[in-house]
Amino acid sequence: MNLLLYGAPGSGKGTQANMLRSHFGIPHIATGDMLRSEIQAGTELGRKAQPILAAGQYVSDGIMIDIVRSRLSSPDCAPGFIMDGFPRTVPQAEALDDLMAELGKRFDRVIYLQVPIEELLDRLSGRLVCPACQRTYPPGTAACASRAAPTARTWPPSWPRG
Repeated sequence: MNLLLYGAPGSGKGTQANMLRSHFGIPHIATGDMLRSEIQAGTELGRKAQPILAAGQYVSDGIMIDIVRSRLSSPDCAPGFIMDGFPRTVPQAEALDDLMAELGKRFDRVIYLQVPIEELLDRLSGRLVCPACQRTYPPGTAACASRAAPTARTWPPSWPRG
């Protein structure tokens, strides 16, 4: 089963993907995780992406599609996957359609998570960022899921709390 979770930042895509991953036993594919993994592994794609991200910019659609191609070609994705955080633009969606056809895959379901803007602002204004792995997680969580120690900073730091 191949699922695509779609929605605004803070809509709960990661939370829902983790529950679906546990239920179906298929990997949760998140673009941020893929980028961090490629950079940490020192792959050619990671070396291309790292300076772009370090400058606070978005990687090109071409680099992102190549990273998605690499991840979807992994053996653990053969039985299915849950994609979250991609595509973000029409050209990315078109490139993803082409990639899925190239790989002989299709999405069984696209799930749109719709959340009122006020709720999104409340959720995002209190989000924490793990300084070690850069994953975001909600306040009230003892620690980042990938770390044992509760070290975090609020994200985004410049947004006023309402």
